[in-house]
Amino acid sequence: MRTPADDPRYQPGNGRPRRPYPRSHEPSEMADSKVMKLRRTLHQSGVVEMIEAQFAGLPGPPGYPVRLVLLGLVCASYERTSSNLDDAFEIMTFGTSERLRAHLAIPTCDIEDQDAVNALYNRFHRAWTRMNRLLDAAPHQRRSRLPRAAGRKVASQWNGEHGQSALRRLEELANRLVTAPARIAFAKGLMRHWRGDTAIDTTCVPTWARPHTRKRLALEASANWHYKGGGDREFGYSATLAIAAHADPDRAGRYPQLILGMVLHTPEKDMGRHAHYVSAVLTQLTELRGFTAADRAYTKLLPENFHRPMRALGYMPVLDFTEPQVTSAKAEGHHQGAITKVGRLFCPLTPRRLLDLYSQVRSAKNERERIPLRERLQEIEAYALTRKDTLDDRGTERFACPITKLNCPWAQEREGRGTPPKKGHVPVVINLDARRERTAHPASRPTVEPPTIPLGERPKCCRQSSVTVQAHVMPRTRQELPWQTPSWALAYQTLRAHIEGGNGRLKSVDSALHARERRQPRGRVAQALLSAITVMVHNIKELEQYLAASKQSAITGLDLEPNDALLPYPTISLTVPHRSQALSRSP
Repeated sequence: MRTPADDPRYQPGNGRPRRPYPRSHEPSEMADSKVMKLRRTLHQSGVVEMIEAQFAGLPGPPGYPVRLVLLGLVCASYERTSSNLDDAFEIMTFGTSERLRAHLAIPTCDIEDQDAVNALYNRFHRAWTRMNRLLDAAPHQRRSRLPRAAGRKVASQWNGEHGQSALRRLEELANRLVTAPARIAFAKGLMRHWRGDTAIDTTCVPTWARPHTRKRLALEASANWHYKGGGDREFGYSATLAIAAHADPDRAGRYPQLILGMVLHTPEKDMGRHAHYVSAVLTQLTELRGFTAADRAYTKLLPENFHRPMRALGYMPVLDFTEPQVTSAKAEGHHQGAITKVGRLFCPLTPRRLLDLYSQVRSAKNERERIPLRERLQEIEAYALTRKDTLDDRGTERFACPITKLNCPWAQEREGRGTPPKKGHVPVVINLDARRERTAHPASRPTVEPPTIPLGERPKCCRQSSVTVQAHVMPRTRQELPWQTPSWALAYQTLRAHIEGGNGRLKSVDSALHARERRQPRGRVAQALLSAITVMVHNIKELEQYLAASKQSAITGLDLEPNDALLPYPTISLTVPHRSQALSRSP
């Protein structure tokens, strides 16, 4: 804690102060161009106008301007990688030029007068506290831990039905801050090479509070334990992030990889809804729809919470499966006579050794063991049913028998019952260098030997050339790119690398989202706003680095020209109309 040594409140025996006080020596001055750039981005988000509208109807004197409080927090996050109020106050009061303080009407005081400094800081802190109370769904004192029963009532205000309006308002404020640089990037044409692919993940945002005990809840009543992939856990909140990514590695470096949405929430609460929310906001900012990747935690969610809403938006999920979804007895079934496994339909005569390869691939310990199994798995493609039509208005699809990839007596008998097809002469000698000619020859196809069964007793997919598959069949595992194919592996590994890299950059020394000591204000509102400011500043720095690599000015490169149209922030609901057709980019 940075405190002046001559302040009597910090002498031994006087107890600890309730909040950190600013330093007495003069901090370094921040360039006016940087402050004005951050101010423009902050005002373009619309958050300042929304919060000032809340203050307009309050009685009493106006107090310290809340726009300066938000600007100070943005400048502190940009300059010092800190979202603490003392750092924000020092930058706004003593870290700006005299000309800028006069232009922005920043209240000032004599830096040598410690009482005047503390009095002005108290005004600064009261403006922040009042803003938090206006946005808080369950205002309460946070200087002592509440009993467990009272704390649960506070947590239920945020995660229950009574606090939905306050929660939606807070989510909108946070997303306005995060998407402000992204909207500027769209207006400036910096995202023109992005094809609409995204990666979604949930990362931990630790808080400056001790965890819950048996008798007392934490000062962060709605926080909880966030469990990581390796089994470690951390107390705080979870942040659902969506990052601009690409499934094709050749598109690297052609656009800035920005965070396109963020929602701060209680760990393991409504993960699917939050992923749908950030994606729904993005669909109103751009017409692009591409692949979206998520880890196995999202694959296990209920289909109506994640899979179906994301497909209704037009995105094509690229998902990995858990071990029970591949190796358990329920992982394999039948539909219309076809074998259902890992989100695909296979011929009933598929060899068991090929179906068991999926379990071997899932049980492989590393990529070195997985690559040879994935090459052997290419043999099963000849037995997979081929999709004829994409989703219709009812969400159903048509799949055809793989007669063009197999030599099957049942299929030949079925085709012979109808109009005989016009087949040309089968060449005896073929050109092995011509792939189409080589694969079309009957000698290159696998041959199946079905048992002797009457036509009426055969599976339905064998009695007719195509079958209809409803939307409720394999809703968690169906995806555009078949699982463990080379195209799926390339897309999934590339997209997952983007979100993990984005999480790493957010938690680096340049952003420090994981540093709880740099985000000490308590409360759900404070943590959501400060985390959103951290992500917004991260996006601004990402744009600056991209502009510098493109030989453009990092200061004026984000200024909107007269012909640049800034997209308005969408006002959406979570009820999204169903798309009649979804375009597919799968090979």
